[in-house]
Amino acid sequence: MDMNLDKHRESLVKYCYDISKVAFGIAVLNPTVTKGPTFLELAVGFGTTLVFLGLAVLLEKDMKT
Repeated sequence: MDMNLDKHRESLVKYCYDISKVAFGIAVLNPTVTKGPTFLELAVGFGTTLVFLGLAVLLEKDMKT
């Protein structure tokens, strides 16, 4: 049972990393390329990216201990 949980946690970590990359691309890079980004757009983009990246790091850290 513990091995199965580790596998699901590993998948969740990968998912969180992927979501953080998508959030960064959509909310930060896209407005920068297509138009001048507003401060709010950049803040939301970076905030979302950091939340999912932080969640992935925490889950991965729990996996190793």
